[in-house]
Amino acid sequence: MVAALSLGLPIALLLVGVTGYWVALRALRPLDSMTRRAKQINAEHLNERLGLENPDDELGRLAMAFNETLARLEHSFEQLKQFTADASHELRTPLTAMRSVGEVALQNGGDTQYHHDVIGSMLEEVNRLTHLVDNLLIFARADSSHLPLQRSEVGLLELATESADLLEVLAEEKRQSVAIEGDKALTVVGDRLILRQAFVAIIHNAVKYSPPQGSIRVRVGAGNGNAFVEIHDSGPGIPPEHRAKVFERFYRVDKARTRSEGGSGLGLSIADWSIKAHGGQIELECSEQAGCTFRIRLPLNGSLSPTS
Repeated sequence: MVAALSLGLPIALLLVGVTGYWVALRALRPLDSMTRRAKQINAEHLNERLGLENPDDELGRLAMAFNETLARLEHSFEQLKQFTADASHELRTPLTAMRSVGEVALQNGGDTQYHHDVIGSMLEEVNRLTHLVDNLLIFARADSSHLPLQRSEVGLLELATESADLLEVLAEEKRQSVAIEGDKALTVVGDRLILRQAFVAIIHNAVKYSPPQGSIRVRVGAGNGNAFVEIHDSGPGIPPEHRAKVFERFYRVDKARTRSEGGSGLGLSIADWSIKAHGGQIELECSEQAGCTFRIRLPLNGSLSPTS
């Protein structure tokens, strides 16, 4: 009996060990495969994903979580590439214009008035370039969370009127009417300068795309726990397929809203960021014939959780 146990026990232990090793190897094989696959993924191959043998077990859920992370990283990298390409293009345009104007002026000579006009044209491009760089700096600081808000009580009607007054000259050039109405008592808590930047961007957008002798209406009110500011233009409207993208950086709608109209495609993006930084949101309603209404919603009493 003792001899049998002495002989059988080591064999049993060996069989258990081999079986355990085989079971563990089989169980860890998907993990080894995931590890080898993950080592092959880098910044140039973010479209690659880990294989899923069983999405319902622990390893499957881990792979799904990793794939979701890769998808978010891929989207961020694509946005960064597009932003860099767009920014490079926007910076190149005024620089090319200034170089061309300067070279032609040197070649042609001309009188004092001619050189005065050339310098004026170059200064216009410098102003455009400065505005673009300022906007890019805002985004850079906002994305890195280095743009703190200086909060205070802000009267919405007063701010809307002030923002519209800054664009009065542009509206007068196109003989447009700008009507502002609302409750003077409505206030929110926020950064006045950043909120004004959002209002100016949207009102400027309305002035830019409304036709000569068109009308722009600004209305301030409150409802459902929110204060709101509505800016309605009389422009050509925005086709449905473009409405979800107008707040993207450098995005322009074809035909009606072109580069020749001026601007860099950053104004509405900055407005969207500014309002979201205050816990609000911007809604867009428009048609292809009757113009657009941008509705800014901000929480009353400084709450950071706006009600829909």
